[in-house]
Amino acid sequence: MNDNKSSPTKKRKSNDGRATTDGGAHDVDTDSNNGGGSFISSWFGYFLGRGDAASSGPPNNEQFIHQSLSQMNKLMVGIEEKLAAVSSLERRCERLEEKCSSLENMLETTSQSTKEHIDRKFDSLYLHLEQKCSSLGNRLETKVDAVDVKVDRSLKFHEYNEMLVKNQSWEYSAPPIPEDDPAFRAYFEDEEAEYIARTAEAVRDVTKKMRRGEFPNNRNGNIRGVYLDLDNADNQFSVAVNNALLPHWKEFAAALEQFTPAINLLPDNFESRFLFYFVQLNLDAMMLIKEALIGKPFQNMSFTNNDFGNGALLGMSVEAILDIVESNKHLRKLEIDRNRIGRDHIEKLCSAVHTHTILELSLFNSFEPGIGDEMLTSLLSIDGLKLEKLDMTSCNITSAVGMLLSDFIATNPRMRELNLRNNHLNDRDAALIANALRSNSTLRNLYLYGINSITEVGAECLRFVLCDESSLNAAADSNHICSAHVRRNIFVDNSHDQGQINRSRKIYSILSSRNETMSNVQHFGNID
Repeated sequence: MNDNKSSPTKKRKSNDGRATTDGGAHDVDTDSNNGGGSFISSWFGYFLGRGDAASSGPPNNEQFIHQSLSQMNKLMVGIEEKLAAVSSLERRCERLEEKCSSLENMLETTSQSTKEHIDRKFDSLYLHLEQKCSSLGNRLETKVDAVDVKVDRSLKFHEYNEMLVKNQSWEYSAPPIPEDDPAFRAYFEDEEAEYIARTAEAVRDVTKKMRRGEFPNNRNGNIRGVYLDLDNADNQFSVAVNNALLPHWKEFAAALEQFTPAINLLPDNFESRFLFYFVQLNLDAMMLIKEALIGKPFQNMSFTNNDFGNGALLGMSVEAILDIVESNKHLRKLEIDRNRIGRDHIEKLCSAVHTHTILELSLFNSFEPGIGDEMLTSLLSIDGLKLEKLDMTSCNITSAVGMLLSDFIATNPRMRELNLRNNHLNDRDAALIANALRSNSTLRNLYLYGINSITEVGAECLRFVLCDESSLNAAADSNHICSAHVRRNIFVDNSHDQGQINRSRKIYSILSSRNETMSNVQHFGNID
């Protein structure tokens, strides 16, 4: 059965073109084209579709190769198309990456720009709001200040009106002076009686004006004052005379005590002043007036006493004056003239000058020998001294303070006027002061004449610093601010407020004098 019938397997293999064994030993013909074609046909048939080969039968070699090449060509075209598509996709991906990178950069730039724009807007808005708030704050503060001023002014007016209402029923209670009474004339000498009558009348007039809310002295520009100038420098009256005036001083003290509302009502550009000039008081009257002046907001106070050299108390004592000064935070100008200021008063006076911002101080003829030097030394040693004007005329100032005075002036302090007339300074002190003036640009007036022992030598030292006419350079480098009154007939004047104008005048003076002699050209080589 096996010989007559072929198995399906062998038949399929034969059809597939593979080698078979037909009962004998047949070798595979590898050189035959048919055999090679059968192998290629089998390989392509396996991959390209075996069903087609089985149904159509075995193709010939040319057809098979053509079909195979056609299939391969299609495959290659497909692969190339795929590769082209992949390449296109890669390029698209690259472009997308570039766009993404560009978008990222744009986003980053836009974000940064937007952030900066927002920051600028925010800063601008914040600044605008801050300015608005500041403006509103300033306006509000201005309005509040204006309201405060109005309220304060209204309160001051109210206090002033209350004072006037209270004084409507007031009457001057001190008895009149019986000038024509024989008993009065018999008890006091004519000069004493005249002094009592004149003083009582002056005190009564001042008292009545204060009770009416008026300043007794209001003829001095923007200065409003309570002045008592008795101008009695030549006579020292007895205790009985001063006792006879005590009722009048009581009225004066009572009126002064209630006068504060009138002082407070003065405009800011006005100055209030209290002046006692050669007023003789007994102890009771002095204490009454002292208590009335404690805390009174006078900006300018002046106490000038009689000084007969016998140590007698004739007016306000230095202790009382210093108590008054210490209580007055408004005080800017103080005169204590012709008093006996002792060593025990120096510390308290310097403390008042420092803590109360006193700008002008006059201590004319108020020191015994040695004490004046101590006073000046203490004053000039105050840290941050704010004095702008100091008058220590006839205060027994000596050369012991010459070096300290020179060092003080050289520091360019605030002081604009220094009066040291009628002291005991000499040519050496003048030379020290002149040297200090080389670096000073604030002192405008210096008074050194009088009994000071400053000769032509000292005067020349000062003139050389203030107006050196030896050359144009020397004149230009001079002090152009200070005017020095050295001796009676020697006055070096920098009269204009602006130093530059004084400098120009000096240079012009030199050029003018040289022009008269036709010598200007000779000096041009010396100009820096």
